[in-house]
Amino acid sequence: MTHQAALEDALTRAAAAPCVLVATDYDGVLAPLVTDPMQATPVPGVIDSLRSLAALPDVHVAVVSGRDLATLRTLTGLEEDEPIVLIGSHGAESSSEAVREAMAAASVTPDDEATLAELRSDIEALVKESHPQANIELKPAAVVVHVRGLPPEVGDAAIADARRVALDHPGVKVLKGKSVLELSVSHADKGSAVTALARNLDASARLYLGDDVTDEDAFARLRRTDDVTVKVGTGSTAARYRVDDESAVAELLTRLLDSCSAAHPAS
Repeated sequence: MTHQAALEDALTRAAAAPCVLVATDYDGVLAPLVTDPMQATPVPGVIDSLRSLAALPDVHVAVVSGRDLATLRTLTGLEEDEPIVLIGSHGAESSSEAVREAMAAASVTPDDEATLAELRSDIEALVKESHPQANIELKPAAVVVHVRGLPPEVGDAAIADARRVALDHPGVKVLKGKSVLELSVSHADKGSAVTALARNLDASARLYLGDDVTDEDAFARLRRTDDVTVKVGTGSTAARYRVDDESAVAELLTRLLDSCSAAHPAS
């Protein structure tokens, strides 16, 4: 059986499960990676597919991201009264009360906030003085250095210096992504948040799509027989399957919607 045929078979089997959770990262999965993070626009049709999936009986949908919750809602265009769960800041924030309760132990403490304030100040000084071409994104529990679009030697130098700054702040978690370095005081991760949501829903099949290092936590946690984990793009991964790019994700979601609609028809 070819890789594509194996993925199709896995999607069909997962769709037929009594309760299905479809969870997906945002950047690099639903939306192409762009130089300006606030200009990351979903591929046409993907949000509609997610909405249609979430409208089916016993099919649940979540969008999971390192973005803060407010930014994620803005970029997806999803309203608060829609049934799609949003999980932001790698699991530290969520529109789901069940996820928030499950992740409470990973919440940011006053000491963490003090560390974050010092870290932000040091990173802002670093970028201003040594790497003015880099961009900084501030999150509720992290500071992020973006170098997408810069010459490799320029971006690599900025990332390396930011990493060294992080070493001066004990307890800071360093997350290296695609042309980005996130320095976080949160102890949350996407895998814990997704499995908490699945547990609350009693999901019998769990699907997760991701493209970056932070998605590996979810891939590693979702190992049941009917779980479907999909890596978008190149690179080593713990995911069982792989697709090429965001356009392929849109096609996958369309096929999944067809299978779920057949297995979970609206009454």
